[in-house]
Amino acid sequence: MTTTSSDGATTSRTRRRRTALIVATVVGFAVLAFIGFAAVRDVQRQALPTPTFPLLADAPDAALHGTVAFISEAKHPEDPGRQACARVVLASGAAARDVYCWPIDQPAQATAVWADDGRLLVTSFLEPKGDGPPEPEWAKDVDVATGLVEDVLADRLGVGAEPSPGPRTTPEGQRLLLESGGGEAVIHLFGPGAEERNLLEVTDANPSWSIQAGPVWSPDFAWILSWDAGLLLTTTSDPSSTRTLAEEASASPFGFDQPNFSILDRDLDLG
Repeated sequence: MTTTSSDGATTSRTRRRRTALIVATVVGFAVLAFIGFAAVRDVQRQALPTPTFPLLADAPDAALHGTVAFISEAKHPEDPGRQACARVVLASGAAARDVYCWPIDQPAQATAVWADDGRLLVTSFLEPKGDGPPEPEWAKDVDVATGLVEDVLADRLGVGAEPSPGPRTTPEGQRLLLESGGGEAVIHLFGPGAEERNLLEVTDANPSWSIQAGPVWSPDFAWILSWDAGLLLTTTSDPSSTRTLAEEASASPFGFDQPNFSILDRDLDLG
């Protein structure tokens, strides 16, 4: 008759338990070390600056053409109240002007879109409720050249109020791709063919910063516009350059990833 030593089996189980305990302890320390490292890195990154780019208004670029419309909430020294304004600015940075302003008591929910007749359609929306589309409250047609403002009829409210992202590709087949989040942003330019280069690349910035809307082509495809709480103009030349066209521009009532600016294909006389 064969017998099995209970002492040997017990010793074997004890060894396995000790080994498992050691492995679990090592893994636990590794996990804690990783979490600690990540936490320290996050704290360090919070101290990183937000990217800044040269202001076009400080050094206008006559090679850039087009007129951009957007909603601004910049403070005006002559008006102590809070207000939103439909603002137009030359892409060159040489001139800018508010063309219609109104008082607000909370962040603006509005758009400014160029119409086919060259006028500017300014639409204000009610505060969003739920997940439905924004509901227009009022709208104005603004003739930028004369300053004439006309009310939009109730049955036309909301028509044409959403800014267009424009064409996805150029006639030569070039296309744009934005990758951004957590303090990083890359705008890729692909094509024609297998060509690829980066028009803009920011890494390891403050994690609160990102490019959230755009890029949108200019009508002549010489530059693109994107939004990071301001308007960034990036040339498509090689090498490219990025400058700030406007330091403060409101988010879109249609969603953060929707452009809230509109580009006219010519330079207006802004006085």
